Amino acid sequence: MDVHDISRSARTFGIREYFIVTPIEEQHRVLGRILGHWQTAASKDWHPDRVEAVSLVRLVRTFEEVETAIRERHGEDPEVVLTDARPKMGATSYSDYRKLLEDPSRTRPLILVFGTGWGVADSFYPVVDRILAPVYGPEGDSTKGYNHLSVRAAVAIILDRLFGK
Repeated sequence: MDVHDISRSARTFGIREYFIVTPIEEQHRVLGRILGHWQTAASKDWHPDRVEAVSLVRLVRTFEEVETAIRERHGEDPEVVLTDARPKMGATSYSDYRKLLEDPSRTRPLILVFGTGWGVADSFYPVVDRILAPVYGPEGDSTKGYNHLSVRAAVAIILDRLFGK
């Protein structure tokens, strides 16, 4: 529930929308309270930058709602790119994917998926078009060192690798 921290990273790197997907009603109630806080006059006065960042958040119940919203906005199916802390065969490096994103002829919208500390369900993988390599520390391989970033840290690092200057 690092909503405002992740939304600040999203805003910093030019992400248009930050979707939070959960079917759990209690999480919708909690997130509704958090998002409501950032719409109050006091929040707008005291933290206008955070209010601006949190305005990117869209709370939905299913991933299909995300795909539909992106397709309707852009007129084509989005590329679904998964991040994962576990090494996967055929994973794309950040430098290679950044080059693809920088191609001026690219028009296809992107959905960059971050899971929770438990990752994403195996049932999700059929909709994935590409998987990015894990973020590694100085050991360079999760089998040799510690590799368990918080989601908010992983989001900031990955967005910087893909979109930072």
